[in-house]
This record gives sequence, C-alpha cells and structure tokens, in this order.
Amino acid sequence: MSRRPFTLLPLALACALGALAVWLAAFAVPVGQRLDGAAMAAFGAVVETRLQPSIQGAAGLAGLLPLIIVAAALVCVALLRGRWLMAATVPVILLAANLFTQLAKPSLAHPRIVELSGIQGTYPASWPSGHSTVAMSLALCAVLVAGPRLRPYAAVLGAAYAIAVGYSLVALGWHLPSDVLGGYLAAATFTLLGAAALARLEELHLQPSTAAPRAGRGAIVPGAPRSLGMLAVAGLTTFVICGLALLARHPGAAGYVSSNPAAILAAAGIAALGAALTASLMLALRSGR
Repeated sequence: MSRRPFTLLPLALACALGALAVWLAAFAVPVGQRLDGAAMAAFGAVVETRLQPSIQGAAGLAGLLPLIIVAAALVCVALLRGRWLMAATVPVILLAANLFTQLAKPSLAHPRIVELSGIQGTYPASWPSGHSTVAMSLALCAVLVAGPRLRPYAAVLGAAYAIAVGYSLVALGWHLPSDVLGGYLAAATFTLLGAAALARLEELHLQPSTAAPRAGRGAIVPGAPRSLGMLAVAGLTTFVICGLALLARHPGAAGYVSSNPAAILAAAGIAALGAALTASLMLALRSGR
C-alpha cells in the first residue's frame, strides 16, 4: 500500500472532473449526444441474434450476486494477507461507489432523446451506468487487494472484465457509451479516495517497523512493469488476431467499420479508459505492499 496517500488524491480529483466532463458532453453538447447515439446504433447493428445470450451473460457478470461474491472473496484475500484495515475498506469502497451511482441516476435524470437508426429513443435515468460501476469498482479493488507481484495481472484481468461488461451494455442497448464512461470514472473516484484513506490509516495504526515496506513485499517487483507490458502486447496481439478472424468470416465487416467511426471512437474510448484506470492504480500503489 502506498505510504504517500496524498499522491492518490489528485488522481481521484481527476476522475471526478473527468466524470463531470463526460456528463456535460453527454447532456449539454449536441455533438456528444449525436456520437452517443451513433455509437450505440453501430454497436447494436453488429450483434447477431444468436449472440444475445452470451452478451447478456457478460453484462450479468456485473450484477448484484457477482458483486457480493467477488467482494467477499476480496475481503478474504485481504484477511489472508493480514491486511485487516484493507479488508474493512474494500466493502466501504464498493458500497459507496455503487450507492452513489444508484442515487445519482435519478438525481441527474434528464430525458435524453437519442436517434438510433432513424428512431428516437429516450434514456431518462441511465447516467452513470450501475453495471459499469460494479465492474470497475470490483476490478480496481482487485488491484488494491492483490500483492505487488500479482497487481499487474490483476490490472490486466480487471480491465478486460470491465471493458467486456461495458461493451455488452452498449451492444444490448441498455446504456449509452457515456453512461459506461461515467460508471468507470465514478468507481475510480471512490476507489482512489478509499485507497488514500487506507494508506493514511495504516500509517497511523501500524508501528514504524511494520509500516515500512518489507523486502519482497514493500515495493512492486522490478519485473512488474515489464510483465504488464508483456500482457498488454499479448492482449493487443489477441485483439488483432480476433479482428483478422472477424474479417475473414465477414468480409463486409471492414466496410462497416470504416463507415461507422463513432462506434470505433466509442469502443476505443471505453477500452482506453478501462485500461488506464486499472494501470494507474497499479502504478500509484507501486511503492507499497
């Protein structure tokens, strides 16, 4: 855990300001509203009927039951590591982030009229996405709980999980891309605040000899950034292979992609933000255990 808790606070502030910027773009900027609708329409157009159950299953991975199960598992991991303050903080982070989302949605409710394939649809209370908040808060808490050696892997797997949930929500038409981005940023804000509070509490309650990082546990291992880079390259390679396979099976996909830049922009934005948030937390914790 970082022994410089105030280094986490600027990141939390940046995430909060980012969420505000996304909300303004989605609700007050006509260009942002058009991009939202165009991206959702393009996402939905490529979803085949036979894939609907699988996509709904991916979205369901961020439901209430998975939240409870994974939260309990994270608490157990923290206790096994002897981090009782962390075990107490993780449920607070998850509860605060997801309670905020559920309260913010009706409070910020505004009937956004979005045109989808020539048909106007209304999204009255969908920002920020609750499922996206669940997914990203679990992903970030997994990075927080994981030991230094496992944090790069937790960051990559957590990002993949959150991104998959985000894509499924847009593809199913449950949420607009801006809803997903808002959920990610809300989860990151509360996780970073919780991580900063945890760092400060551990400084106050642990003895100096115990609070100091131990060899092998105190700092992230030198090979961790390299491992993260290797995993990122592996993920990019997998993405390219899957893309080539899609083009081979559906030759018209290339033309569809080139004619729907909004979908590409939204997909890239969701993926980039999901990866950036988990990686940022991992790097912010690199000086702790």
